[in-house]
Amino acid sequence: MKSKERIKKNAEIFTPNTLVNDMLNKLPQEVWSDNKTFCDPACGNGQFLIWVLLKKLAKGHKPLAALQTIYGADIMRDNIQECRLRLLKIISTWEPVTEEHIKAVFQNVVWINMKKYPQGSLQYDFSFKNTPRTKDLVRWMNYIYKENKFDDVELPFVEEQFTPAGCLDLFATEEETPALLNKNRVQEKDVD
Repeated sequence: MKSKERIKKNAEIFTPNTLVNDMLNKLPQEVWSDNKTFCDPACGNGQFLIWVLLKKLAKGHKPLAALQTIYGADIMRDNIQECRLRLLKIISTWEPVTEEHIKAVFQNVVWINMKKYPQGSLQYDFSFKNTPRTKDLVRWMNYIYKENKFDDVELPFVEEQFTPAGCLDLFATEEETPALLNKNRVQEKDVD
């Protein structure tokens, strides 16, 4: 939980899921085609980026290819770490996270050093030239698989709602979710 002082000092606003989805649903369908990129210049913990990734996956994009088209930047290091973890946690519901997935989030989701770019995103060149070091990739593989860091971040839905086995209604209310999960389980049993 971010302190009120930090929120005020850094103008951190975390957009509610419903508003994110309302905005993304208003975009023309062609923006969801292969190789279309998304960039959030003030991504925070990745609220918009995780929903972009989810929508790309729901439209049949391959997980790594989808991840490679998503970009974000933020002035807060902890937000960047959380954003990267949230994106990778979504990938983990589809396939095991590999060094290639980690490399994509390291290259595409970057911390803007305010000492180098005092005006933050207004000054950053968005070249995304960050090349992750091998030791960082290995460290993050351990971070994910040995230290279970996915447990430290939350996604705005129940993980069973969104898997390759059965994509449920991600926009269902919390009250509707248990019924949808039970319906999905019944459908899976019928297939067996």
